[in-house]
Amino acid sequence: MILTLLTFGDRLENHYQASFAILTFLKSDLISRVCVVTDRPQYYAYFDERVDIIEINDDIMNDWRGEHDFFWRIKMKAIEAAAKKNSGKDLLYVDSDTFYVKGLDVIKQGLDDNLSFMHEKEGKLAGSTSNTFNKMWRSIAGRTFAGVKIDESSEMWNAGVIALSGNHAQDIIEHAISICDEICQTDCTRRLVEQFAFSVALAHSTKLTAAEMQIGHYWGNKEAWNAKIIEFFMYSKLSNSGMTEDLLRLQEVDLENLPTVYKEKSIKGKVNRLLNKLFPPKEVQYFKGKAI
Repeated sequence: MILTLLTFGDRLENHYQASFAILTFLKSDLISRVCVVTDRPQYYAYFDERVDIIEINDDIMNDWRGEHDFFWRIKMKAIEAAAKKNSGKDLLYVDSDTFYVKGLDVIKQGLDDNLSFMHEKEGKLAGSTSNTFNKMWRSIAGRTFAGVKIDESSEMWNAGVIALSGNHAQDIIEHAISICDEICQTDCTRRLVEQFAFSVALAHSTKLTAAEMQIGHYWGNKEAWNAKIIEFFMYSKLSNSGMTEDLLRLQEVDLENLPTVYKEKSIKGKVNRLLNKLFPPKEVQYFKGKAI
């Protein structure tokens, strides 16, 4: 299985998050190679021969945005580039703010059985309480994009994880890009179009299922996770340890009990911190496969 990530830009947090994610996945022998699509290849020298680089730059990324200048089409094209470089091999794309805990064999077996995976189901566009979903539904309901009709069963899945069998990875990715491009020709709000296009394409050709019991996604608590990751790599730097030693030390790091989502009550003023200490936060979530 080819682990794939996309990173670019000057913000170091994107790169140390990606490096930490890679380490967590390298615990598994099912990851045969890692492919990082990036404009900062020097940041991944730490991994030596374990990581293949597809180097990109501003010109490539501008081209990948397509004729409709959609930013997140870059992600779709990066996944396509990784699939072409690793033709015929199972592909596991993850966002940088993810981590692997256990059960990758479940995903591998699923790919062998013609399943595909995204991180988690977020719900149907039709009848949703989400303003973004409702806007999208009003724009594209009943319309057909790249041969797929959007109807009341059409669902949105989180694209922090995308896993595809090597038997059809390139075809499905190309289909997703076509769906994305055709939706971008409409007045549909674009924020989640890339994610929705993947959701529709994967569900059209395979049975789509969730990877939330195997892979965590801390999109809603990055500040706390960044602090944890910085501490991990600072220890590595100060102790002059390498990837092999860090992989061993990672076995002792608790990945299940730091929330992946932590939203405090939006109370302004000096009393904010006190009230958030006295009363539970608005929303707290953990890795879904967390042991009880």
